[in-house]
Amino acid sequence: MESHSAGTLQSPSTFSESSKTGSSKSADSTTKDKDQDFTKDNAASPIDLECKIQAERITKILDESINKTKLAICLPGLVKEYRTLNSILSNQHMDDLLLIFDQYDSPLFSTSLLNMGAFEDLKAGDVSLKNRLNPELGLLLYIMNSYPALKPVVEEMIDEMKEDATKEGKPETPGLKYLLALENFRELMVKQMEMTAAEELSMKLKTRKLEASNTKLTKIIEEYTNTLKQESENFEETMKHKAEVIASLEAELATQNRETAAKLQKKVLDSERQMVLATRAHLIKNEMLKEEEAESKEVYENLLKVHLLEEKNLRARRLKVETQLLSWLQKYDVEMADKQVELDDFTEKYDEEMKKCKELEDQIAEQDKEYIPLMAEREAEYHEEMTQKMQKFLQEHAARVIQNAWREVLANRAEKKKLKKLLKKMQAAEEKKGGKK
Repeated sequence: MESHSAGTLQSPSTFSESSKTGSSKSADSTTKDKDQDFTKDNAASPIDLECKIQAERITKILDESINKTKLAICLPGLVKEYRTLNSILSNQHMDDLLLIFDQYDSPLFSTSLLNMGAFEDLKAGDVSLKNRLNPELGLLLYIMNSYPALKPVVEEMIDEMKEDATKEGKPETPGLKYLLALENFRELMVKQMEMTAAEELSMKLKTRKLEASNTKLTKIIEEYTNTLKQESENFEETMKHKAEVIASLEAELATQNRETAAKLQKKVLDSERQMVLATRAHLIKNEMLKEEEAESKEVYENLLKVHLLEEKNLRARRLKVETQLLSWLQKYDVEMADKQVELDDFTEKYDEEMKKCKELEDQIAEQDKEYIPLMAEREAEYHEEMTQKMQKFLQEHAARVIQNAWREVLANRAEKKKLKKLLKKMQAAEEKKGGKK
């Protein structure tokens, strides 16, 4: 009891400092406790050894409770981190967790809800925390605590919460306050277990002195409470007077509210009349607009029919012109093929004549070789006559062939010009019709 009183009668400043620095010291103290091995001291007595073993057991229990508290605080944040949980936890445990989350979100469908009074409250619409507590959350914490890979993630989240609370100056959450208090309690327990008998005796003397001072302070507090009672009685009297004033003001306010309600009702009736008149005017206007819509639809349908007929006629005309143009082109191709055949015949005849001429020239040359000594003068004259006749024949034949070919070329050019003029006229007519549309 004395040790407990020594722990509780600390000054508030020291308690706040220890709670603030509890998070930083807890990590160092856990590492020191882990490094310590209480079984190595062979010179200690069995009682001291048992005390050390008990101290180690208590520290381990406290460490485990701190870890579970951290996990419980970080549980809402871990629920959102689905990927990290899925990468660490097994498939069976993930299915169990998802089932528990669903039951926690919709407690009406949870099989573990055994309190019928809470069930009735939920039916009535009361979804407070007392009706949402689920025993299967203990199973959830057990599953998550069995995975040591989650501990670094939990530590990071707790550090972030502490940094946010210190940096932004936000009030600490109840869970974080409880965690800091638990860490502070662990440090105090470790200090108490490491304390020697002399130190404990000095602590008892200090507590006795503090108890003596505490009695003095309690007397002073009683005096202050008496004075405070008197002041509160005076304050109650003033408050009664103020309540009477407030009641009179409330009565005046009620009369004013009645007057304003009557005025408001009058305004509402006037506005309803105006709305009825406006709705009638809108209905008349709507009927007129419907009639205009029907007339515009009729005009549109008539115009559409006229335009469709014009389009049909224009397409038929276009098809007729295209078929006529194709027939003319086919006719032109056939005539050109016939002329090409004639030209080929003439060139063949010309080549045959040239061959015959060459053969005759060869024969004449042979005859010239045979009859030169006998008929030199006569052959010269004959040769001249034959060459002149041959040249004349060739010139006349070539002139006829060239004239025929030139006439055909001129005729083809004239036909091409006629076709181009027809195409231009057709394109101009189509452009005019398109502009009219």
